[in-house]
Amino acid sequence: MQNLAGTPLWEKLGNDIILADADALEKCLQPTSKTTVGQSALVITRRGFRKLVAGEDKEKVVNSAVQTLTAKGAQPSAKNAAILGVIAGVSSRKPDVKPILEGLKTQYLAFYTREIIGSRAPLPKHLAGGLDDFFSAFVSLEDLDKDVFPALEKGLLRAPEVVLDDLITPLVHALPEDFDLSKALSGRFIKPLLTNVKSSNAVIRAGAVNAFKQIITGCRDFTALEQVADEVLGPLKSGKLASADHRILHSEMLMALPPTAAIATKIASGLSPMLSKEGNEQALAAESLALNSSALVLLPGDTEVPKALAAAYVTGLADKKAPVRRIWVLRAGEVLHNFSMDVQGSFSSSFVKFAETIMSPLVTIFAEVVANPVAASQTGTVTGALVLCGVGSLLQRSEVASLQALAKKASIQKNSLALEPKPSYLLNQRIYSKFAEDDLRWLSRALSAISPALSSTSAPVRTAWAQAFIYLICSAATTPAVRREATDALADLYAQSVANSSDSSSIITEAITDGLWHWVVVAESGDKESAAVLSKTANSNLHLVLRSICLSPKEFAKRAGADLKKAQLEAQMCSLLVLAKPQLIPRASWIELCLKVELDPGALAREYEHRLIDEIVSRTGFEQKVGSPSFSPLSCANQSPSRPRSRLPHMLELRSSCLLPLRS
Repeated sequence: MQNLAGTPLWEKLGNDIILADADALEKCLQPTSKTTVGQSALVITRRGFRKLVAGEDKEKVVNSAVQTLTAKGAQPSAKNAAILGVIAGVSSRKPDVKPILEGLKTQYLAFYTREIIGSRAPLPKHLAGGLDDFFSAFVSLEDLDKDVFPALEKGLLRAPEVVLDDLITPLVHALPEDFDLSKALSGRFIKPLLTNVKSSNAVIRAGAVNAFKQIITGCRDFTALEQVADEVLGPLKSGKLASADHRILHSEMLMALPPTAAIATKIASGLSPMLSKEGNEQALAAESLALNSSALVLLPGDTEVPKALAAAYVTGLADKKAPVRRIWVLRAGEVLHNFSMDVQGSFSSSFVKFAETIMSPLVTIFAEVVANPVAASQTGTVTGALVLCGVGSLLQRSEVASLQALAKKASIQKNSLALEPKPSYLLNQRIYSKFAEDDLRWLSRALSAISPALSSTSAPVRTAWAQAFIYLICSAATTPAVRREATDALADLYAQSVANSSDSSSIITEAITDGLWHWVVVAESGDKESAAVLSKTANSNLHLVLRSICLSPKEFAKRAGADLKKAQLEAQMCSLLVLAKPQLIPRASWIELCLKVELDPGALAREYEHRLIDEIVSRTGFEQKVGSPSFSPLSCANQSPSRPRSRLPHMLELRSSCLLPLRS
């Protein structure tokens, strides 16, 4: 292209070169090719067309290329979509060429409806979305309504597996943001989509839901979407959906609708009465999620909330089936947590009525768990206690007397931070080591919510609390999402505790430090009932806990809203000298932690030499016992001669490692 542009040879060989380039470009963009090859092919093709349209005969060149590529042939020519998209993209960026391509819009649309929408087999992404540049720069909403939407509507009936997710998704992504697809959805697509949701083919069902979600992102007319909500909600309300899978998909579609008060009211009024009759647990989980989304929209505002909304939660929380009750506990907890995350002392009247209604059954479930935590963990009822603990203390700090009374009635602090005569549901490693993802997420919230009460508890309780938090972060059962949430929560607790502490150390810092020492001890001793052993990761993830309590000054100020006092930070880092060694905690480095918090480890060693030496001696002495205030990683060597001593770091090696930065 670059060498023949503007020469007589282009008129003779141009069409052949265009077709060859179209074939080569399509091969380079195939999924089996390297990504860099496809990117290079696009760059080179664009460069060639820019040279072609830079000459005086640009109109002739563009017309000839488009006519050649869009011509109907004996064989399907969908592979030309990629190079046609390149031509459109280059033309849209050249003001003198853009009007030329505007005149060829009809040929582009005819090619798209014939070769792409009319394809009898699913097309790969690089062809289905090959004309993205054309749709983003040259097509109007009227063009779509006239040429594209009718073809898509027919395609949904003829070959939905081709049209649904593979074509609608890239098309919606390519359209300008100011295009409103509300009328197209309510007038053309909603009925065919709902028909495909009932298909026996799982791929078609999933494609219909995904296509619906994509079209919703391009809708701006909420009045038209109320009609869409009625269409989706109708089969659920009438009970015409016999299959649980179909009810789940309809619920997902309801959740995709924009969160407006009118739509939320429709969903709450329609779903609430039918949920008590739902017999399938998976369908109930999906339908209750849709109801939760509506509740989160309605409760903060002044809109009148349907009475059936709170009644549905109360009925679910009182259900005799433990799995059903657990679903409703999780849903109620999410609603309460979203409103109690940033307690400012006042709530909307709608939320207060809702909270008063559902807190009573939650208190009843909490009492059941406290009476028999082990049995509650086996049935899943323990989730109710975690939820009440996670939101109860926050609600108690509000100015609503009725909510304070309900939270006080449960004695959350007393019943949650108990070790005698038996550990509570919150501190019992036999219980929380069997939690699923949802339970672990609520364990994190419960431990965070109860943390202000640690100042009035004993050292063993604080250590047990720390063990639970460390397990949450380090356990092999913890998902990455929950682990991130837990580390963020611990960092927030640490920052706020240190900022509010007038001493050299805070309750959270002391609890986590002692908890880490205890974890190292029991991990080496091999206590099968300990959280360290039940986590199945031993000490491998403890560095994440250390990093959560060693924040940079900028991050600390962001979390605490205040600057960290240097004396507090220096005292903390002195207490971590031995603990933050790779012999005890893999991937931990005291020097790196000092640099992270922006302290000079050399200056710290010179200024606090005696304190650091005392820390080394006290933590590595043979006389230390597991139950003593200072936990030593070597103390378990004296517990049983049968335990393999080779698993413990040698005292002299550890001392030498700790003394090295002091000598330096």
